Amino acid sequence: MPSMLSKSTAPTTCPANPPQPAWIFKGSCVISKLPTKGRKFTLAAYKGFAVTVTIPKNTATGNPAFVLVDAVGGKTKDIAPYKGKAFPPISTSRGKSVINIEAVNAFPGLKFTGGSLIVSVTAQKLPGNTCTVAVIQQKGTKFSWFSIPILPSVKGNVITEKIAGGAVGTLFPSGLPAGPLFFNAACK
Repeated sequence: MPSMLSKSTAPTTCPANPPQPAWIFKGSCVISKLPTKGRKFTLAAYKGFAVTVTIPKNTATGNPAFVLVDAVGGKTKDIAPYKGKAFPPISTSRGKSVINIEAVNAFPGLKFTGGSLIVSVTAQKLPGNTCTVAVIQQKGTKFSWFSIPILPSVKGNVITEKIAGGAVGTLFPSGLPAGPLFFNAACK
């Protein structure tokens, strides 16, 4: 019996601007609305990975658009350059890049008012069992990776990052900005 990661059906993609306003990820894509009660987003399996993201209860109004898309980790042709710049690689000191995830939020200052933000990545195989999740931060024209201080759990080939809604506010005191956020999971 084939696993959910080896499905032969092609995932839905959205490799264009819009809906992706910066680096274009060419993996699985979901475009939906984000209700204040929250929502679970599930990406179709892509190149041996499946991703689910649960957005908890939040401050969004008017059911704004929300986009979730992935691309395989490491040096890849899955991510198109943005303004002539390649997507910033994750430092090898964090381990081997497993997957990149882009979330495009249309609501400025999105805050979580209950529950937890949960990102789960299922892989056919992980390059190790010690993993980190990082987010890109920008200062001027420079981009760098910032490791989320809460380590994800790793069980078998599943990485799960779970952050209480209120704790996300310590990472983003003004709430999640409108526009793209880029995440990476790496393992060693």
